[in-house]
Formats: sequence, structure tokens, C-alpha cells
Amino acid sequence: MKDLAIAFSARKEGNCSKLSRYCLGKLEEKGWQTELLKACDLKITQCGYCEHECFHDKKCPIEDDVPETYQKCLASDSIIFAVPTYGGHLASVYFAFLERAAGVFESFACFEEDFLKKVNFIIIGNLSAGGDMALHEALHDFADRKFWPETMLFPSREYGQSSLLGNLIERPEVKKRLDRFVEMVVKKSEKG
Repeated sequence: MKDLAIAFSARKEGNCSKLSRYCLGKLEEKGWQTELLKACDLKITQCGYCEHECFHDKKCPIEDDVPETYQKCLASDSIIFAVPTYGGHLASVYFAFLERAAGVFESFACFEEDFLKKVNFIIIGNLSAGGDMALHEALHDFADRKFWPETMLFPSREYGQSSLLGNLIERPEVKKRLDRFVEMVVKKSEKG
């Protein structure tokens, strides 16, 4: 089995990267192959500046890391997206990545079967800053489907941490919740 994690944070070693790395370590202990990508190391360009080639069965003219990243998603059995929240919303780089799917997938059915069914979320955001609303944004693409992603919301404040320090992983209760999250991801992947 293979898992790909993508940390959609602007920080190389913030909570998104550290929590993702912890989960991948637990999966490696189970014999999984893993890979961690960091959005801050990738060129992810938003949609636009084109003639909507993707709607006319043509190749997207934007040249960046998005197509290769989606290919890695397709080659994985499971995907973990670790997304920080800003002002009650998911990081904009996550939306830029997601909106580019139209230029990658041949059909909506392929997008759903080969991609969305594999997705799981770790959302970093305080409730007082709209972390719960950002979680709802993440789940919006799964409304009216017969499946849901495994999802965990980690509000730094509830663990007595500052989201800016990137030290959530130091709390034993965070590791315990991540252990449970990994188990749910494994069960979901085994069901296919």
C-alpha cells in the first residue's frame, strides 16, 4: 500500500508537515510506502490565464507541478491532505490545487473514483478563528456522495499551543488522535 501526504502550508516545518510526517511514520511501521510533498516546495498555479482548454478536451496550458502531483495521487492507495486555516478558510493553495483537477481528469467519474475516494484530511485551525468552518469547506466536495474522507481538526489553542510555533506534535493527546486517524485511514484503504 502507498500513501501520499501533501502539506498545504507555506511553512516548511509547521504543524501540517509535522503531523503528516507522524502519520506517514505510523503507516511505514505497517509496511506502507509513503511520500510527503510540501506545497511550499511545489509550483501550484491557480486556474485562469487560458482559453478554458480543459473544457474542450485539450491539455491545460499551465506548466507547473500540478499534473505530476495529481499523477502521484493517482498512484497512491490513500492521500492525506494537511491544510492550515487562515481567517476561517482553508489555505488558498489547496483551492488552487483542487480547481486544476478539471485539466487533469478525463471525466468527473474518474475524479471521484480515482481521486476523491482516497482523500483524507488533517485540518489545522482554531475554533475561535473559524477552524470548524474551514472543515466544512473541505467536506463540501463530498456532499451528496456515498463516501466521506477520514477527517481530523486540530485547534492549537485546545492543546495549549500556538499555531505559529508548529509544535502541536509535541502533545501526547495529539499523537493519540493521529494514531486513531491512521487506523481509520488504513481501514478505509483496505475496504477500497
